Amino acid sequence: AAAYQEAGKRVVLLAVSDDLSVTDKQDEAEYELPIDPEPVLLVIIADKVRKTAPETFAYFEQQQVTIKVITGDSPVTASRIAQEAGLPDSERWVDVSRMDPRQEIGEMTEQYTVFGRVSPQQKSDIVTSLQQRGHTVAMVGDGANDVLALKQADCSVAMQSGSDAARCVANLILLNSDFASLPQVVAEGRKSINNLQRSASLYLTKSIYSLILSIFFLLETSLIYPFENIQITLIGAMTIGIPSFFLALEPNARRIRRHFLWNVFKMAIPAGMLEAGALVAVTVILKSRPGITNAELSSASVYLMLFVGILVILGICGKLNLWKIGLIAGLSAASFAIVTLFQELFSLTAISAD
Repeated sequence: AAAYQEAGKRVVLLAVSDDLSVTDKQDEAEYELPIDPEPVLLVIIADKVRKTAPETFAYFEQQQVTIKVITGDSPVTASRIAQEAGLPDSERWVDVSRMDPRQEIGEMTEQYTVFGRVSPQQKSDIVTSLQQRGHTVAMVGDGANDVLALKQADCSVAMQSGSDAARCVANLILLNSDFASLPQVVAEGRKSINNLQRSASLYLTKSIYSLILSIFFLLETSLIYPFENIQITLIGAMTIGIPSFFLALEPNARRIRRHFLWNVFKMAIPAGMLEAGALVAVTVILKSRPGITNAELSSASVYLMLFVGILVILGICGKLNLWKIGLIAGLSAASFAIVTLFQELFSLTAISAD
C-alpha cells in the first residue's frame, strides 16, 4: 500500500471477518473494526491530473496566492498528485491523524502545504487558523465533509458535480466542476470590484463638492449659486455618468485592496474638495471684477467644472492605457463640442475679455 501511495495512487483495502458482533452496533460513535479482519485485496485508483492544473497553480503563485491541500486521503498520495499537478511546496505534507492531540493545529498551517487524514472539524480548524493569522481564505470543496470548512471560509467555492450539502453552503458554484475556471472567476471579480470602486469615487466626488458648495453659498449670501439645472446635468453627464459607464467595462485584473469604503473616500474627498475649492475661488475672483454678468459667471463655472472634472477622472483612472487615453480624449472633445455648438441649450455665453 505504501509503495502505491508513493506512486501517487489511492489505495482501498478490502478485508473480511467472521466477527458479527459489530453488526448490532448502530451508533457510529461506538463503531469498532471486526476482530482479526483478513485482507483480501487492494483496489488501486489512479487520479488523472488535468492538463490545465499546472497553468492554474502557476497563475495563483504569480498572484501571491498560497494553495493548501486539505484532504481525508493519505497525505503521501495527495502530496505526490499535487507534485504532478505542479503545486509549489507540495512535498511538505503532514498526517494530521498522527498529530499529538496536545499540539495546536494552527502551528502547522504555515509549515505544510498538504494535510492528509483530516477530519471535517479539523478542516474547519485549519481555515480558522489561517484567518487568525491574517489570511483571507477561499475554500474549494465538493463533499459533505467539506461543509464546515466551506461555511468558515471567507469565500467558499463548490463543484456542480459535488454533494448537495456543499453546493447549499457555497458562495460560488463552478458549473463545469473545473478548478481551472478560477483564474477567470478571480479576474471577473477584480474587474467588478475595482471598477465599482472607481465609479463610486466619481459619484461620491459630486456629493462632496455639492455639499461644500451648498454650505458655502448658504453662508455667503452676497454670492449666488452659479449653476442652472441644465448645466448641472451637463457637468454630471460629462464628468460622472458617461465616464463611469465606460470605466465599468474596462478589463481590470489589479489585485483588490482591502477596505473598500476607505479606498473610495481616499480618492473622492480630495477630488471633491479640489472641485469645490476651485469653483469658490473662481466665483469670488470673477464676482469682484466690475461688469461681470451672472450669465458669464455661470458659464465660467461650467467651463471650470468640466475641466477640473476631467482632471479628476484622469487621477481616479490611475495608470494610463489606450482605453483610458481614449476615454479622456473623447470626453474632452465632446465637452468642447457641446459648449461650442449648444451654448443656448445649456444657457452658456462667451466671457468678455474685460
